[in-house]
Amino acid sequence: MNYLIDGLYLVTSGLLIPCVAYLLYLLLQSLMTVGGYVARKHREAEGLNELTQWVHSLDFSEPMNLPSTLNRWRTSEVIKKILHCTSRSRANHILTEYEVTLDKYVSRFSTQAKLGPIIGLMGTLIPMGPALQGLATGDIAQLATQMQVAFTTTVVGLVIGGLGFSMYQIERRRATQELALLDLLNSILEERSDETR
Repeated sequence: MNYLIDGLYLVTSGLLIPCVAYLLYLLLQSLMTVGGYVARKHREAEGLNELTQWVHSLDFSEPMNLPSTLNRWRTSEVIKKILHCTSRSRANHILTEYEVTLDKYVSRFSTQAKLGPIIGLMGTLIPMGPALQGLATGDIAQLATQMQVAFTTTVVGLVIGGLGFSMYQIERRRATQELALLDLLNSILEERSDETR
């Protein structure tokens, strides 16, 4: 029985370094994501407003082409495909594909929000064994070192979770706005094709 417990202890102790390394990776990824969002926040809000104004100002009597000023936004490629699509069923499929792409993009933040605290908790619990062992033998230095690792990984995991959750909320809201805009455009094109029949 002792061999099993010792083996299990060795396995869990060996997980501490990968756990801390993965936490650092997630933290770096979170900070880069937030930095990227802050850098492009104003520009993307402007782009979404421009696209919204263009969709609302569409004139049925004129050919519907996306203005060249709006070509820089990620939604523009999908809009071009929808505009040049002759079949409304195909246009609906293009919208669904884009929705799946956005969902995949947004879900990474949800995963980050969940993984951060989980890995942080692992990083908290793994050093508790050596810390308690240090306490039992009176080795206060070992106890302090292991407790420092435990508390640090908890805090880092919670920071990652908080940043991931915040980015998930922000990106999900923006994705919903984009999809609503594309759905409106598709509905306008459906009405236009119905009127020309």
